[in-house]
Amino acid sequence: MKDKVLYEVDPHNRLIFKSPKKSSKLRKFRRVLSGYFKVDKKNSLRYQVYKSSGISTPQKIEFSGKYSLGKKNNLIFTLNKWNNQCQGNRLRLRTKLINIDGKEIVFLISSKRPDGKKKISLMRLDGSWSVDENNRLRFSVKKENSKTDNLTLLSAWKLNKNNEIIYNCGVKKNSIKLKGYWDIKKRYRLGYILDRNTHSGFNFTSSLGNIIKKGKLHYIKFDIIVNVSKKKSIKRGVIFRCRWNLKRNKRITLELLPGKKELNLKLTKKILNKKGIMYIESFIKEKERYLGVGTAFRW
Repeated sequence: MKDKVLYEVDPHNRLIFKSPKKSSKLRKFRRVLSGYFKVDKKNSLRYQVYKSSGISTPQKIEFSGKYSLGKKNNLIFTLNKWNNQCQGNRLRLRTKLINIDGKEIVFLISSKRPDGKKKISLMRLDGSWSVDENNRLRFSVKKENSKTDNLTLLSAWKLNKNNEIIYNCGVKKNSIKLKGYWDIKKRYRLGYILDRNTHSGFNFTSSLGNIIKKGKLHYIKFDIIVNVSKKKSIKRGVIFRCRWNLKRNKRITLELLPGKKELNLKLTKKILNKKGIMYIESFIKEKERYLGVGTAFRW
């Protein structure tokens, strides 16, 4: 039976391993290994040890466990019961979240080399995006045997002037833009698609749409409540400038501006609130005369 080893990470992202307190044989055993953490193509965590004479340890240490995020968006890896690991032992890596797209999440990690200089590298995790029950952004890391680890971004996201999602990554207000496009999914659902091919993106729980008219301009607004914690909730308003059309094929269409995306609003009653429904009914009555005598629109 192998002796259990307790792992720690020092302020320079170097691996420390020592014996648990319960072990009498290796009670005073503690060693700092000079090396660096990395992630392989299967999203497995590894520690690469620099070559050094006099150290009887493997050049590469493999870990088995689960990824999660800390309060400062730093990466945490909790070990499971495998090999000589101590179950529940947490490796708290000092990382910086620097990029997000439809297929991956990227962290910057720096470590101290044997010569005292810094080694800076990237840790890329593959997976897909979704939201949790609180409308917080969540990344699911793909692992072997169809397992996934969920990384929940704890801070509230916001929107810029172009309706793009922005996430504030840390203390220094480093922000990341999530490039995507909005889609009106169904009743009480508003989608934000990051990757069209993998369908990676967010399916937010939202309010029904409210139509706002300002002069000749028309807007449709949806509210999304983000529950950051049990005591704190933040409301995000997603507003689209739009143009309404009543066509001869008895169809109401909504064109979101800027752009030429056209949405079929035969399901308007399902996505608009009462105020919006009343507006569309009024719109139909006013425009019906242009469709020709005897033509009616049943909505």
